[in-house]
Amino acid sequence: MRKADLSDKDKVVKIICESFDTNPHVNYILKNDAKRAQRLAYLSEYAFYYGMRRNGVFLTEDGQGVSIIFAYHKVKMGLKDYWGQWKLILKCFTLFRALKVYRVEKQIKNHRASNVEFLYLWFFGVTNETLGTSNGRDMMKFIFDMSQQQKLPMYLETSLKRNSIIYKRYGFEEYNVYQTEDQLLTMHYLKRPYDHQL
Repeated sequence: MRKADLSDKDKVVKIICESFDTNPHVNYILKNDAKRAQRLAYLSEYAFYYGMRRNGVFLTEDGQGVSIIFAYHKVKMGLKDYWGQWKLILKCFTLFRALKVYRVEKQIKNHRASNVEFLYLWFFGVTNETLGTSNGRDMMKFIFDMSQQQKLPMYLETSLKRNSIIYKRYGFEEYNVYQTEDQLLTMHYLKRPYDHQL
């Protein structure tokens, strides 16, 4: 795998859009109307720039898979991050929906592990054309090696129960679960020690 650069933006945005088109978390925060695809593209673009500012966007050699992973304990919000959030709100949400999303995302963040240093796997996906190929396994090996080299455990959350089951096969264990008040969204929180052996 290689680090992405700014010229990879369109490629990364396309992969994220394809991978998360049916994701419950994404569908919970984005309004399902004629502009949904455009909003998903804006959200994916925001994720790309956020990850790039943390040197955390990686592509497979064939450019068909992407992961966004960074040291969560080193995250410091800067002016570009706040400006990016503001633009995201303007492009993706009404004021009422923005407030709802803010409350939900705050709860999701609050349920993450605290007082521990870890690598945070934010996005992980491949193009529809390469589903079922070795790309996913290759990316897993890459991020596991990164975790081991930096001696940092890996943490993530997923809104798909089947994904949490798959992650557990690779040495992750569930440490928390959060469900929204309306019970329409459930987040599964998982962690994996850096020295885990498959």
